[in-house]
Amino acid sequence: MKNTFLYFIVTFLLFRCSSDDNEGSDTFPTFSETTIQEILEAHNAYRSDVNISDISWSEELATSAQAWATELAVDCEFKHSNSDFGENIWAGTEGAFSPTDVVTSWGSEIDDYDYDSNICATDKDCGHYTQIVWEKTSKVGCGVATCDGLDIWVCQYDPPGNFIGEKPY
Repeated sequence: MKNTFLYFIVTFLLFRCSSDDNEGSDTFPTFSETTIQEILEAHNAYRSDVNISDISWSEELATSAQAWATELAVDCEFKHSNSDFGENIWAGTEGAFSPTDVVTSWGSEIDDYDYDSNICATDKDCGHYTQIVWEKTSKVGCGVATCDGLDIWVCQYDPPGNFIGEKPY
């Protein structure tokens, strides 16, 4: 009974957070094709810069990412899930940032990443960037939910990246 109720709540919240482009759809809520293309173009620009193949959109990953974003928004938490996918999370003022802005925030970590040594500058984070350019990753899916004036973005990646001792490409 508890799982059925939780499923109902998550489904309801996902429906409320979904794009208006999907009204009347009998599929799980998702981004519009325009937004999906923007997310892919932003990711693939970083991948192109290091001469690796583009990633494609995955509805399975988008569904998982949306469910996690919705769960985070329930209590305004900001933590990674325990999924089997790679994952980048981000939060910013509701409605103020485009999908490109979100991916660019992660991608800007390139400035602190040294490929030759495969390390990040002291007290800096580069894992979001390296997940974007993880060569073996072929699919991405994202979701967003809002809590207390913040959009919480989650993108999940398959296969995951960021394995200790391995370079991203």
